Amino acid sequence: MIKEDIILVSLTAKQIKKAKQINGERKKITHCLLCGSYGQIFGTEKHCRKYFSAWSKIFPNLFKASFERDDYHIEKFESTFDLVNILISHDDKLKNTLSEQSTLLKNTTTKKEGFFARLFS
Repeated sequence: MIKEDIILVSLTAKQIKKAKQINGERKKITHCLLCGSYGQIFGTEKHCRKYFSAWSKIFPNLFKASFERDDYHIEKFESTFDLVNILISHDDKLKNTLSEQSTLLKNTTTKKEGFFARLFS
């Protein structure tokens, strides 16, 4: 699985307008948190920064780097529903895969010796 970047974006006036049209005019939107192919959230700087700081530390298996940008091209302006659960699910799958690979590697590299090999070595 390829690691993604997590990016905190300060939105332009045009981007804010588009995000509000899609997510709700009454929402306070100034920033976006892009989580690679997993999705994104829109909100205030405080809201997005909170998740930016936490998720980049909590999910090191998913995110390779974290960046802050003032001007960044955004393709989709809809917040991803239940993004935290999506991240948890992908992180759990990745941890299970890594655990299985580690166990498989351990089993193939461990040389089991028989009785006579231990006796005469």
